[in-house]
Amino acid sequence: MMKKYIIFDIKSKELNRKVRVSIYLPHTYQKNDKKYPVLYMQDGQNLFDDRLATYGKSWGIINAFENDQTLPELIVVGIDSTDTRSDELVPFKFYSEHDKRYSGGKSDSYYNFIIKTLKPIIDEKYRTITSALQTGIMGSSYGGLSSTYAALKYPTYFTRFGCVSNAYFPVQDELEDLIKNSSLSTCKKFYMDVGTKETGYEKEDHKYIESNKSVYKLLSEKIEPNNLKFEIIKDAIHNEADWEIRFPKIIKFLFND
Repeated sequence: MMKKYIIFDIKSKELNRKVRVSIYLPHTYQKNDKKYPVLYMQDGQNLFDDRLATYGKSWGIINAFENDQTLPELIVVGIDSTDTRSDELVPFKFYSEHDKRYSGGKSDSYYNFIIKTLKPIIDEKYRTITSALQTGIMGSSYGGLSSTYAALKYPTYFTRFGCVSNAYFPVQDELEDLIKNSSLSTCKKFYMDVGTKETGYEKEDHKYIESNKSVYKLLSEKIEPNNLKFEIIKDAIHNEADWEIRFPKIIKFLFND
């Protein structure tokens, strides 16, 4: 019997670290020889297994696919994050109050790793649809910010973007400038959301909501209405348990054409 998902390590010269990668193959994968769309996801340690998840709860992605046969079949590739997460996922330098230091600005190294090192390995090892038209990227918080950045900077590699509970505000101005100067003409699907109780602090929650609304407004001038979805989710909190609930609906939007 095949293990539920596969884990391996890749040495990344782009990130100067070892990157742990987790792969989920559709349950029909062993029964045919067809090729599948691929969804790359940030924070891979939090996707499949509660025991490995940073806060003890995963997105429950395997359960989602096993419990709902109407979900589009995909290969899901999770990319683990480490203590370099803010540097790799936030595309511009910013001062982090939390870490009391400047972070961010290494997103291009991160995407070079995905595009030049990881994707060729995945495409060689598994039956993937290699085209950007069937390749997505998704994440939450800074991972959602990162996926938005991918839509703006790497549209020849990804055309489907899942951007969940986006933490845009640390680099709002730079991101909005980039959106204004990007065409987004190849974007097939763009999903974004924010919860009304991301942090539980009213002022911070307001910042999350307004920041996402502002980005959505700019994106809506560039992406066809049918291909862009923005949800403000009542009472949703910034955690994996809430993202798990939204996951199936997001996947259906991103990959059901």
